Amino acid sequence: MNETEIIENNDVKVVRAMVSKEADNIVNEITNAVNTGFEAGRATKLDVTSFIIHWFKDNCTDDILHMIRLQVANDLTMLDSIVKKAKASGNLPPELKEVLAQYFFGGGSNSAKKGKKTLKPEGIIDRHRNEEAA
Repeated sequence: MNETEIIENNDVKVVRAMVSKEADNIVNEITNAVNTGFEAGRATKLDVTSFIIHWFKDNCTDDILHMIRLQVANDLTMLDSIVKKAKASGNLPPELKEVLAQYFFGGGSNSAKKGKKTLKPEGIIDRHRNEEAA
């Protein structure tokens, strides 16, 4: 069976979508909560799930979309995306160049190298004076 399946009954179309067992348990809990003490009707899992999806569509913020994206992000897919963009533009962002240099060569570009320590006056040995004195 595909991820979604359309069932047609007369004029009503219902799409069956798969969810995780944990999500199914949550929908069951919500359905039970809706029906507890409610005597004017009975909500089904379909009613509750449809309500949640419609409510989410109307109330979803960019922050929530970002949270979902973080949860489903895949390292290899992100890398593929970067490679495609780099091939199209011919350039890699400097940060990625640094990471690649570190990974392959154990160091970054010249800007990432440590600077040399400066000499302190008490550390300089003046050999010429010593030789002239002799």
